[in-house]
Amino acid sequence: CKGWLQKYIKWSSLLSKMKTEIRAGKPVLCSDQTFGEYIKSWYKKYGSVAIRDSTKMNYLGYLRHILRHKVKDVKLKNLTADDLQDFISYLQKCGHLDAPSQALSAKTIRNIKNMLHKALDHAVGRQLIYHNPADYVQLPRVITPDIRTLTEAEIGRFVSAMEGDSLQVALIMMLFCGLRLGECCGLTHDDVRCENGIHYLNISKSLNRVSNFEAKLGDPKTILRIQETKTSKGTRQVPLLPEVAEKVLAHIQWQKEQAEKSYGLYEDNPYLVSNEIGHYLDPGTVRKKLKAVAESIGITNFHPHCLRHTYASQAVKAGVPLPYLSDILGHESTSFTAKIYVSLDLEGRANAQAAMAELVKKSIN
Repeated sequence: CKGWLQKYIKWSSLLSKMKTEIRAGKPVLCSDQTFGEYIKSWYKKYGSVAIRDSTKMNYLGYLRHILRHKVKDVKLKNLTADDLQDFISYLQKCGHLDAPSQALSAKTIRNIKNMLHKALDHAVGRQLIYHNPADYVQLPRVITPDIRTLTEAEIGRFVSAMEGDSLQVALIMMLFCGLRLGECCGLTHDDVRCENGIHYLNISKSLNRVSNFEAKLGDPKTILRIQETKTSKGTRQVPLLPEVAEKVLAHIQWQKEQAEKSYGLYEDNPYLVSNEIGHYLDPGTVRKKLKAVAESIGITNFHPHCLRHTYASQAVKAGVPLPYLSDILGHESTSFTAKIYVSLDLEGRANAQAAMAELVKKSIN
């Protein structure tokens, strides 16, 4: 009888606690679902909805990281910040998927944590857990690599080296308009427009290589796909300088001449960066060509994004107002543009200091 009474008191206390939590809006956590099971279910039902294919591809990679670590076996209701911190430490030491002895970059670890946080926030919203343990995870510091920009001499050599090449238009648009490679490869003739005498590029899409999510046995694992621009502000109009407009229009005229010789095989609305019948080119092909030309003229450590960085840094030096530059680049905010490119303008900072020269002279002398 005494034992029965003790059990009754224990269960009565537990029931009272559960009732209190329910009245406070907290659910009764009784699921034995593991974190690995939850994260897979979340991705399938919620995480893969309304996101770009390139983001889906990244998320699938992040899931692979999670599902090969013991954190996947922890019950969702018992998951703690310590469990997640152990996972982050693991990624820092040997988290690389293709080379298990290598660490993941701090940026990739941050991206994985962001996905985890998003998934666990959803669990809180569905009343599966009381709070988000990812709130308390500490991340390694992301060290921004040095930005490579071309000198004026390198710019001149590069443009000259590409003269007469059908891919010079890609170099021109990236170097003098600040386009991303995928945006550049996604442009068609219809995207070159003129309004009130101002020629401009209408940026609304991007060509990228992404995972082939519908692949069947024997199908390629990746495919080229036209998708929305990288950011919400990526859809934009980029005005062309007269000299740049002249180059782009000359390229369009050349393509029209090629179309007349193609026996009707040429695309009706050809891509500016295209193959011999006006169809789009793999950005990887363009990347390899530009890199090969750069190396042939002594430009080292080259990546196509250097061209976008070069445009932005030169624009800052030329005094282009940051709000306009941010819009041209398709950045989410002016502060992001300033953070990256104002720091590159040593001459501009020197001129800013020079504006204080008179006050310094009066104060020191």
